[in-house]
Amino acid sequence: MNATSRLCGCVLAAALALALAARAFAGTTDREFPVGNATALRLNVSGSIHVIPVPGLRSVNLHVVDNGPSTPPMSISTSRSGAQLVVKITGPSESIVPFVGASGYELQVSYPARMRLDLREFAGRVHVERVTQPMQIYDAEGNIVVDDAAAALTAEDDAGDITVAGAHSSITLTVGNGDVDATLAPGWRGSLVRLEASDGNLHLAVPAGFRAHYDLTSGSGTVSNPLRNVPKSPLVFMLAAQGNVSIGTL
Repeated sequence: MNATSRLCGCVLAAALALALAARAFAGTTDREFPVGNATALRLNVSGSIHVIPVPGLRSVNLHVVDNGPSTPPMSISTSRSGAQLVVKITGPSESIVPFVGASGYELQVSYPARMRLDLREFAGRVHVERVTQPMQIYDAEGNIVVDDAAAALTAEDDAGDITVAGAHSSITLTVGNGDVDATLAPGWRGSLVRLEASDGNLHLAVPAGFRAHYDLTSGSGTVSNPLRNVPKSPLVFMLAAQGNVSIGTL
């Protein structure tokens, strides 16, 4: 082994050792932002995020879980726009040191359940535990997962999948490159289900006895719907430019 090869090997070994050490001492960062009389929350974030509405909470609480390697400081700022509180969180890349496997961090945000949420994600995953007030989500790159949509939901994803479980109200879900999988809860009380994909598959699961007027189209795929079309019922609109469209029952 020549001197150059030995030097490269030493540098790589040192980088791996530092990364593993950082992982062992990965920590957390906490912030709290009072909401005052704000009725809406706007989150502009870069980095995977988990949002949790909490009844009775009077502040927006940020908990940053660092899974290692240790991340540099994040840029966090707040501002007000009328009745809207705006929180901007910009973090570093989730792939800092190569060859060390999965790493990164997650932004865990708890906020008052009474507030409307407008979430703009620019690089990372989005996980929403519950939609308690009308919510808008935009994700430039990463999957969106919503566990329970008790209020109206609009979600758009340029590159990633959208999964919504237990929707109780109207949903509008749009993807560029990815799949959409949505489930309507028993007793669904919305007026519109709208699923669209430029390049991806669309699947909707509905409860037994569900009645709707269906408008389903695929530009280059199959359309499967065993349910009867009922005029003057809530509209189910599904459009896939490239991909399959299907509906099933729970």
